[in-house]
Amino acid sequence: NTTDYGNETPGQIKTVPAVFSSNITGLKAGTTYHFRAKAIGNGTSYGNDTVFTTSTVPPSVVTNAAGNLTAISATLNGNLTAVGTATTVTVSFQWGNTISYGNETPAQVMAAPGAFSGNITGLNPITTYHFRAKAIGNGTSYGNDTIFTTGTVPPTVITNAAGNITASSAALNG
Repeated sequence: NTTDYGNETPGQIKTVPAVFSSNITGLKAGTTYHFRAKAIGNGTSYGNDTVFTTSTVPPSVVTNAAGNLTAISATLNGNLTAVGTATTVTVSFQWGNTISYGNETPAQVMAAPGAFSGNITGLNPITTYHFRAKAIGNGTSYGNDTIFTTGTVPPTVITNAAGNITASSAALNG
């Protein structure tokens, strides 16, 4: 990966001018490499220094089931399974009433694989929502679309002071 080269492919014998190639493996993703052709006959000659860069690897993310569901809130869960060739990955969730989503949770930065979550509020009761995990590193990846349905609104009740209190009875009011 420098102009010092350091590696050489196996030689090929050519008896006339011809195109030649050699496949190499074991390269590091997202890395620039230098190479040049070399010919040995009555002396040695070299082609020009040429470079190529291997492709990067995007992060990998999975969407897990939502938790802590109420009538108006939910906790979205995901798992960053690989950071790819990035040193840090930004994760979040896209969510909404359809697979167009339309909303996104605040971004979190992760340097290693692991679980992450995002809390959302202001939801409508008894409504189905779609969401998916999102990871941005050297490329962007998305988890699968997942759904959850919010719960019902519990009734509201107020306890009032007891009335008609006697030695053996009382009226409980609410």
